[in-house]
Amino acid sequence: MSENVNEDFVFPPRRETFLARYPRNLKLFVTTVVFALMVLPPAWMYGQSKHRSESGGGVISSFFGGSQAEKWVPNAHRVESDIHAPALNDQNDRSVKLASAPDVRVTEDTPEGSLPYVGESGYRPWQVYARPFNLADRRPRIAIVVSDLGMSRAITDQAISRLPPAVTLSFDSQAPAVAAWGTRARQDGHEILLQLPVEPFDYPRSDPGPDSLLTNLSNSENVARLMKTLRRAVGYVGITTTYSSRITSDPSRFDLILQPVRERGLMIVDSRATARSVVSDTARNAGVPVASVTQRIDADLAPESIAEALENLEKTAIQSGRAVGITAATPLMINQLQAWARTLPGRGIALAPVSAMVQ
Repeated sequence: MSENVNEDFVFPPRRETFLARYPRNLKLFVTTVVFALMVLPPAWMYGQSKHRSESGGGVISSFFGGSQAEKWVPNAHRVESDIHAPALNDQNDRSVKLASAPDVRVTEDTPEGSLPYVGESGYRPWQVYARPFNLADRRPRIAIVVSDLGMSRAITDQAISRLPPAVTLSFDSQAPAVAAWGTRARQDGHEILLQLPVEPFDYPRSDPGPDSLLTNLSNSENVARLMKTLRRAVGYVGITTTYSSRITSDPSRFDLILQPVRERGLMIVDSRATARSVVSDTARNAGVPVASVTQRIDADLAPESIAEALENLEKTAIQSGRAVGITAATPLMINQLQAWARTLPGRGIALAPVSAMVQ
């Protein structure tokens, strides 16, 4: 073949590339750096994500002060980010583990007992002790608060064991074993509230019991009674009152209660036991996270009336995106709530803990 080569042919000069003028070692160094920047950060992030997942951590989403905030909470139950996941916010999932209580990050030890408080890293008890709920869930959501628990052993046991764990349970702070009942409810997956004893409109004909907050007491005495009540249990996300009261109808008096509630990192549920309730407005003005009840379910205990109240609750949730119902614990209510809750997933409604209703 050499005979066929045209010896007069001259190859065109080779065009020099931009990198050709630099030493080979320098080019290898630059290539290595670029590769490391592209590969190592994603690998590190994956490792951190895997470590958090394996250590039982998770992201808890919550609303505070009107804006959504996300905080990494060690050992919290990890929630799904896919809003189409079949098991998303399963109202009957009893495998969901709530943070242990008392949690040292949000607990102040005093000679008289433990108190909730805002931790150094900004952790708040109402967020740490909440039942995890994925706020990315776009379904209309309903929260149910079952109140006045702890006084009757049989009814309290039924509420804890038979109601879906997504139902929030509210305990009478004056119940003999309120701390033990609250612990058991949380072990079963229920988020819990603590009920404050406050002066009713017909006091003293109706006696709210010892350590109640009364209008004829000094502000310092009422705050001292409030602190004593808060020491009665652990692991609650917030407080509520379940009947009409002079204190919850008077902004100046109720504001005195809200100050320590805010400082302790708790939320409040406005049961709206009276049309004159100032709880929601006063709480928002004070920067306290609040959830407002939209429907009293047990105003009439006839089964058809309860069914109608639950239907109205659903309509409110569909129209506005959320609704909160409250009822005292009775065998009839537990039976009807249990049956009603089974129908919610089929109608595209999420049963949520009351902490997911904070606005």
